Amino acid sequence: MKIATVGKGGSGKTTIAGTLARFFSNNGHKVLAIDGDPNPNLALTLGMTRSDADEINYIPPSIMEMVTDDDGSLKLVMSVTKKEFLSTYAASAPENIDLIVMGKPADGSAGSGCMCSSHRAIRGVITEMSDYGEFTVTDMEAGLEHLKRGTAANVDTMLVVIEPYYRSLEAGERTASLAKELDIPNIFMVANKVKTDADKAAIDQFCQKHDLPIIGYVPLEEKFMEAERQEKAPIDFDPKSAGAQAIYDISLKLAELHTSNRPPRPIPDHFSLFAKGYAEGKRAVKYNQEKNDK
Repeated sequence: MKIATVGKGGSGKTTIAGTLARFFSNNGHKVLAIDGDPNPNLALTLGMTRSDADEINYIPPSIMEMVTDDDGSLKLVMSVTKKEFLSTYAASAPENIDLIVMGKPADGSAGSGCMCSSHRAIRGVITEMSDYGEFTVTDMEAGLEHLKRGTAANVDTMLVVIEPYYRSLEAGERTASLAKELDIPNIFMVANKVKTDADKAAIDQFCQKHDLPIIGYVPLEEKFMEAERQEKAPIDFDPKSAGAQAIYDISLKLAELHTSNRPPRPIPDHFSLFAKGYAEGKRAVKYNQEKNDK
């Protein structure tokens, strides 16, 4: 399952992404985490130290290159093998999570233009690494530009993180609308920083009006704020907090969705031969028993 978390700046999307990745891994799933935000902070939310996060090799936009296919069409391909890519750019985060970071604008690059090549690289990496593990969790750039550029076009599940005030809800609706244009199969709202029943009611009313499914409600969690002040992952600071437990519940729902959408594995040939031999053996035993009875 390829998941992207999106939302306004400050909505809590990075906290949601990092904590989901940790819970997936904790439950035995192989996880690849991708920090696609030019202001990268996913490493800390996963539980890496600041010094380890500073040592991560950022992925250059040139990692993906455009080539001409046999039919004359253009396609993005990785400029190195997957093995080389992982050995060079994957950092080890807690609980065996592999983290790759798309990088940030270079010093002195202000006013130099758009982040088009970075968006293209993220899209390509998500596609190329689609067969890596069971879950890919990408923390996208805040705002809508990545959707307009189709950066998240190759994910199958988008989590739109919203807060209980109108500007956030309106932005969430626009985000979901763009995601639908990209034909992303699963689009869910994550209601974050919910403090009161009135907050929940406002979110419910807005989402029902705009046909936006809500996958979970995460309360306004003081322990998340304290974890950030101490540069700790929320799950390490207090895995039993109400906020962490709410994200855990979301992880279970997504894991169940992943299992239900996964095609059945074909039966290997040696199992088919075994089954055939077993059936023939049972028929032979039955024949001999009937013969002896006579």
